[in-house]
Amino acid sequence: PRVGRSDLQPMLQALLTNLFSCFNHEASKENPHIMKTVMRVVNVAQGDAVAVGPMLVGKLTGMLGEFCKAFAQGISPKNPAFHHYIFETLAAMTKHICASGDAAAVSTMEGLILPPFQTVMQQDITEFQPYFVQLVAQLLERRGDSIPDQYLQILPSLLQQSLWASKANQPALTRLIKAYVKRCSAAIVGNQALFHQILGLIQFLMMSKMTDHNAFGILNSILCYVPSSKFPEFLPVLTNAALDRFQKLPEKSNGKFLRCLLVFFSLYIAKHGPEMLLNQLEGVQAGLLEQFLTHVWAPKLALVVTDATDKKICQVGMCRLLCECPKAWTFGCWASAMDATCKSLQSRAGGMNMASVVGAEDDVDFDFLVSYNNSSYMALANAAQDKSELDPLPDVPDAGRFLVERLQQAAAQAPQLAPTINQLAQTYQLS
Repeated sequence: PRVGRSDLQPMLQALLTNLFSCFNHEASKENPHIMKTVMRVVNVAQGDAVAVGPMLVGKLTGMLGEFCKAFAQGISPKNPAFHHYIFETLAAMTKHICASGDAAAVSTMEGLILPPFQTVMQQDITEFQPYFVQLVAQLLERRGDSIPDQYLQILPSLLQQSLWASKANQPALTRLIKAYVKRCSAAIVGNQALFHQILGLIQFLMMSKMTDHNAFGILNSILCYVPSSKFPEFLPVLTNAALDRFQKLPEKSNGKFLRCLLVFFSLYIAKHGPEMLLNQLEGVQAGLLEQFLTHVWAPKLALVVTDATDKKICQVGMCRLLCECPKAWTFGCWASAMDATCKSLQSRAGGMNMASVVGAEDDVDFDFLVSYNNSSYMALANAAQDKSELDPLPDVPDAGRFLVERLQQAAAQAPQLAPTINQLAQTYQLS
């Protein structure tokens, strides 16, 4: 039987000490199996790892420091998988030590992680950059309202376009910038030069099909955490840039950019109501939103939006647009657009999916090939975000119930829609 946390606790210190002593042997200095064992021990120990945290993290960052010196001298690593497990172990320590959101625990980990992170970024050690960026994102996400100045001091360097040129950096950097927007929005918006630098990065990323999804990821965080009073200063420019890209897509495109655009429009409406986006699009061209809803949004929703969180965003956004906006009540596509929304809520069994289903935690398989390739990104399983963190609409736990309630309100406020709503209720068993 597998050793449990209570079994491990009495021997934790001695076990880790003996495991690390193995690295003193020349033949085992970069043995990935030993480091993988250290990672497994930390994951089983969970909160008990707090007692050995400073010692363990100190040893791991010390190892990484030696490897950084080797990289600087042009000495290639013997085993990239060994380094990967070092970072997985550091991520596991952060996950367990900072699990309760204890500010002191987070500060301790920051003191151990941020200095080598800055060294890696300054010395441009590309092999370690994606890993360290994930660790810093993991730490920042666990921060409360009080953010140390050190984070804001390093932010400008993370916005340099040259850093984003590496495909391996892009997913981790996107996550980190989103964490900045969430945790430091007031400080960022208050620094006009810094905020404009982020907006410039979004425009830069949006112009390439290789990075446009990263641009939308950051932009969606801005929708969630930057005060809407600031939107007129920048959102029209970014929205127009997105529309320009959309117009250049192939006519029958069902790709990534269209999905991102639909999710962006939906989140815009879901968070801030339909009027702001409607007025913005009407300012570009009269009737633009109705045309877009008729020819793109409604017919392509099911084709391009398949992720559960993205579907929820689109369901709530389209529902708010169609049920809360008097101008939308006059759209000729109202029935087909609402039908598309209801259809996206159906479960595989054919009934209305009125509750979120949370799947079991994935059983992570750590047996894979790791290589230092500028185009490959290796996600740290132990640094994975909590699923609750990925939902930008936590105040809407049930999109199906939300739709039913909004349809009932729309039927009362716009009697001309009542027959269509009644038909939808029968077709999709809405109640």
